[in-house]
Amino acid sequence: MEAALVARPAPLAGRLLAAGVARVGPVWFTSVMGTGILAAGLATAPLRVPALVLAARAFFGLAAVLFVAFSALWAARVAREPRSLAATFAETAVAQTWGAPPMACFTIAVGLLVIAQPFAPAFAIAAAQTLWVGGVALSLVVAFAVPYIMITRHDLVPQRAYASWLLPVVPPIVASVPAALLAQTWPLAARTSILALAYALLGLGIGLAALVIAIFYARLLFYKLPERVLVPTLWIVVGPLGQSIAGIIALGSAAQHVLPSLGATLLHAGIAYGVLVWGFGLWWLALALVATFHALRAGLAFTLGWWALTFPVGTLTAGSAALYAATRVPLFAGASLALLALLAVNWTIVAAHSLHAGLRAANEPMG
Repeated sequence: MEAALVARPAPLAGRLLAAGVARVGPVWFTSVMGTGILAAGLATAPLRVPALVLAARAFFGLAAVLFVAFSALWAARVAREPRSLAATFAETAVAQTWGAPPMACFTIAVGLLVIAQPFAPAFAIAAAQTLWVGGVALSLVVAFAVPYIMITRHDLVPQRAYASWLLPVVPPIVASVPAALLAQTWPLAARTSILALAYALLGLGIGLAALVIAIFYARLLFYKLPERVLVPTLWIVVGPLGQSIAGIIALGSAAQHVLPSLGATLLHAGIAYGVLVWGFGLWWLALALVATFHALRAGLAFTLGWWALTFPVGTLTAGSAALYAATRVPLFAGASLALLALLAVNWTIVAAHSLHAGLRAANEPMG
């Protein structure tokens, strides 16, 4: 009896906590991004159905819980193993994932403003402002530090140029939507400067993303598809395309209130940009879909990289919804709903695999 008591395994919650502290890293925040953007997509869908609103609240609650939990786990790991923080920059593939935490901050900020604000206005705005400021600071550090480390320390070759290189440079683009939603919540004297900063961040992200997309497309032409496990990273390219559409239209709408003399011009320029980039986004999404189906038939093992099948689709969903709101062209409404359905399917598949992988990791012996 005593031997049996000694051999009894630890409770599941304890094993999950131990596994979480041992394995948590920046890439975990991609699940916050995917879950949060699904919530935002449901809340802002062109089709207004009460069930979608309720689902949006549930998914946002889950995203917020994941964000807080992963932040706490990561803080605990860094406190226990301070060197683990610096180690994340040693390898190119791991360093890229530093773009996920600031994007998670922006995703939760959007959820606070479009979903939680009616229930707790003061808290939602204050929390969103805090997350936006912190996210901008971190995104600027990441967007500079990771490429700098890549060009000075990492051993890079053309055939190993992947779409994941976009992750550290995309956060400035993702900052644009919460910046627009928060535009009128700042002190009056600061609004124009913050709006100008948001446009500058958007330009920074678009410029860097364009460079990386061109490099990655050239890599595909000369070296064909990446190894099977990395095929889901093709979806990442859709992210900056869709997010830049949603961001530039949102900033144009905000500019009509903050900078009335330029607002209409900025909005119209954003719509023109959005329509052009929207076509490119759909083309790349089709490429990613075909490549992924091919990899699945050949046997594609699950990794956390599968979360790339969620957030990028969510950004194109948001971009399509923004184009519909600005133009009232039915094509964009239909595309937004179709993309939202694809996002929901992808999220369900990836979340189920992630849960299974998490439970399996909790039952593995800790090394």
